[in-house]
Amino acid sequence: MGQMAKPQKKILRRAALAGFLLAGTTTADAQSPPSAQVDILIKNGRVVDGTGGSWFRADVAITGDRIVYVGRAPVKARRVIDAAGKVVSPGFIDMHSHSEFGLSLDGRGLSKVTQGITTEVMGEHLSAGPVLGPATDDPMMVTPPVKRTWTTLGGFFSYLQKKGIGLNVASYIGAGQVRASAMGYENRQPTPAEMDKIKQLIRQGMEEGAFGLSNGMSYVPNMFFDTAQLIELCKVAASYGGIFTIHIRNVSPGDPRDKGLKEAIEIAKGARIPVEIFHLGASAQMEPDLFIRDVQQARADGVDITGNSYPYETGWTYLTQALPAWAQEGDSAAIVARLQKPDTRSRILAEMKDRDFSTLKVASVNPEFDGKRLTQIADEMHVSPQEALLNILVNMKGEGFQIGLPTGKRDAIVTQMLNNPWMDIGSDGIALPADVRTSFGSPHPRSFGSHTRLLSEYVRERHVFSLEEAVRKMTSLPANRLGLADRGILREGLKADVVVFDPATIKDMATYENPAQYSQGVDWVLVNGKAVVADGKPTNALPGHVLRGPGYRPGTR
Repeated sequence: MGQMAKPQKKILRRAALAGFLLAGTTTADAQSPPSAQVDILIKNGRVVDGTGGSWFRADVAITGDRIVYVGRAPVKARRVIDAAGKVVSPGFIDMHSHSEFGLSLDGRGLSKVTQGITTEVMGEHLSAGPVLGPATDDPMMVTPPVKRTWTTLGGFFSYLQKKGIGLNVASYIGAGQVRASAMGYENRQPTPAEMDKIKQLIRQGMEEGAFGLSNGMSYVPNMFFDTAQLIELCKVAASYGGIFTIHIRNVSPGDPRDKGLKEAIEIAKGARIPVEIFHLGASAQMEPDLFIRDVQQARADGVDITGNSYPYETGWTYLTQALPAWAQEGDSAAIVARLQKPDTRSRILAEMKDRDFSTLKVASVNPEFDGKRLTQIADEMHVSPQEALLNILVNMKGEGFQIGLPTGKRDAIVTQMLNNPWMDIGSDGIALPADVRTSFGSPHPRSFGSHTRLLSEYVRERHVFSLEEAVRKMTSLPANRLGLADRGILREGLKADVVVFDPATIKDMATYENPAQYSQGVDWVLVNGKAVVADGKPTNALPGHVLRGPGYRPGTR
C-alpha cells in the first residue's frame, strides 16, 4: 500500500473543484465550435447545465466520451438528436444506492438509466468488500443466482468492469463491512488489535478507490461503534480526501432524530471530514424545523455537512429492523436461533407489543408473503402481527424486507427536507430490470422512479422548487460532494454524461402496488458519450466505468 494522502491535498482538491463549478458563464457564446465533424450533436434543446443557473438555448456536441462544444454555431455531426421542446441536462447522480447485487445480476442498470441516472453511488453501511474472516455475505450484496468471486472492494470493482455496466459506479467502504471482517457481528468493544485491523481495512478500501467511509447506525454491526471510535475511523478516510456518509442512529418515541444529527456533527468536527446524512425525512418521528435549524447552524459554524433524500414517504429495509436492537445482534443464523428460544421470543414479543404494524408490507422471495401487509399475513396465520413477523423471519431464515405505506405526515417532512439547498438526491434503491423477479421480492418504487418523480411531482405538479434547482440537486451538487471534477455540469471538456427529457411528460410510473415500471419522458441518456437510452428505449449498451475516489492507488485490489 502507498503512503496516505495528506489532508492538505484534500482541501486543495475540493477548493479547486468548487471554483471550477462556479466558474464560467451560463451560456457558451465565448466558445469556438469544433471544425472537425463530431460524433453526436444534440440540437435545439433547452440546456439546464447543472449549475442552478437559468436555462439557455444551445446545442451540445460530443466526440468520444467528452463534451466538445455547447453553443449555437453550426456543427457537423455523424448523428444528430433533435431536442426541440426538450431539456438537455447533465446525467443524474444517485448519491445513495444499494445496487451491488442488482448490477452483479444485470449490469445494464435499467431501472436507473431509464430515469436518467448515469452514475450510481453504492456502499452505505455495507460494501461489496472486504468479505474476510467472520464476515458473511449480506443478501443486499450477494444472493443467488449471483456468486461472489471477490474478497475486496477493489476485486468487486474489477468484477463489475469486466462484466460490463450500463452506468458509472462509485462506492464508499462500509464501516460495518470492515468491522464484520475484523471481528464479526458481536456487540462488544473491539480490542486494540481489532481496531488496528479495522483501520487497515479502511486504508485498503480507500486505496482501492472508495470515495469515503459509510456507516448505518441502526444496523448490526454498525450500531456497535461509539462516537469516539467513528471519529478515529473517519480520520483515516479523511487523510485520503474521503467523506463520511451516515444513516444516523435509529429513533424511538421520545428519542428525537436530532440526537443522531448531533453525533454526525461531532464526528465531522472531530475528524475534520465532510459529512453527508442519508435519507433525511424517512422518519415521521423527526422534528424537521429543529433538524434544519441545527444543520444550518453547523454549516454557518464551518461544519461541512449536507444530506440527501428520495421523494417518497416510506422506506424499504431489512425485516429484522422491526426487532428490538439487541435482538438483531449476530448474523442471520444467530437471529433465527434467538427467535426460536421460548424465553427470548417472549421477551421480544413483549417489547414489540405496542408497535403499530398497520403500515408494514412484506417483500420476500416467498410468494406466500411477498407484497402482503403484515396484518393480512397475521390474519392468515391466526396470530398477532408481532407473532407473524417472527414466524416469517424463522421461515425465511432471517431474510426478507419491509416496505412502509404512505402517511401524510412523512410527505410533509420529506418535502420540507428536500427544499433546502444543501440537500441532494439519493434513491436508496437498487438497479434492477423490470422483468426479473429477485430474491428481494417486491422492490420499492424508488428504485424505478426517484429522480423522475422529483421532476414530475416536485417541479411540474407541486412547484416545490425550480427545474434548474432540481437538476442541480441531481448533478453538480452530488458531483461536488464526491469531488467528481469532470461530471455534473454540461460544459466543454467534461465527460459526456447527458440526459434529454421532456419536461411536460417526464414521470415516474412505479407505484407501491406495481413498482417494477420504467419511467416515461426520458428520451435519451448518454453515458460516457454512448447511448444507453435512445428514443425512450434502453439500448442495452454497457459503456459505464468504475469511478475511483481521491485516495486511489492504481494496481491496488
